[in-house]
Amino acid sequence: MLKKQKNTSLLSLFKDHPNKKEIIYLAKKDKDLKNLFLKFPDFPQFKRSKGFEGLVRLITEQQLSVASAKAIFLRIKKIIPRFSPEEFLKISTAKLQKTGLSGPKINYCRILANEIISGNLSFRSLHKLNDEKLKKRLCEIKGIGEWTAECYLLAALGRKDVWPVKDLGLQAALKEIKNLDSRPNEQEMSELASSWIPYRSIVANVLWASHD
Repeated sequence: MLKKQKNTSLLSLFKDHPNKKEIIYLAKKDKDLKNLFLKFPDFPQFKRSKGFEGLVRLITEQQLSVASAKAIFLRIKKIIPRFSPEEFLKISTAKLQKTGLSGPKINYCRILANEIISGNLSFRSLHKLNDEKLKKRLCEIKGIGEWTAECYLLAALGRKDVWPVKDLGLQAALKEIKNLDSRPNEQEMSELASSWIPYRSIVANVLWASHD
C-alpha cells in the first residue's frame, strides 16, 4: 500500500512535466533516484545558449564555482552586448581580464571565434551530428575538453543521454545518494549510471539540484 502511495505521489508531482515519462522510467529503475525526484520535484534544467555564446560561457565556467563563473560572464556580457565572434575579437586582452576571465580562457575563446569566422566550425552542421561525433568535433578545438563538450550537448542542445563523468558536482552528489565512502571515479560514474541509459541528462540535472 505504501509503495502505491509513493507511486501516486510521483505521478502527481510530475503529471505536467515535459519529461514525465522519462522520470517515471528512471524512478522505476532506481529507488535512490525515485527518492531524489520526490525530494526535488522542481529541479531546474541546466540550460545554455546554442552557438558561440553558450560555448564561451561554458569555457568561462571551467573549474570555477557557479557563482564566480556567473559573475564573470555577466561582466563579459556588459562589454559585449551584441555577443558574436566578431565582437568578441574586438575586445582587448586587458579589458577581458578585468572581467575576471583568465588569460588562457581568453585565448581559448579567441581560437573558437576564429574557427567560426573562418568557417571551420559551422553550428548548423555541428548540431546535426550524433552525440559522439559532435563531442569529438568540439574537442578538436583547443580549450574545449570532454566536460565542456558534454555540457554543450546537455545544456544547449537538450540531448537526453549525456553523462559528464568528470563533473565534480555530479561525483559528490552521487557519493551522497549512494552512500559511497568516497567520490566515484570516472569508470565508477559510468558503471553506476549504466541503468539510467538513455536518460542520463535528466539524472544529471536532478543530481546537480541536490548538490547545490
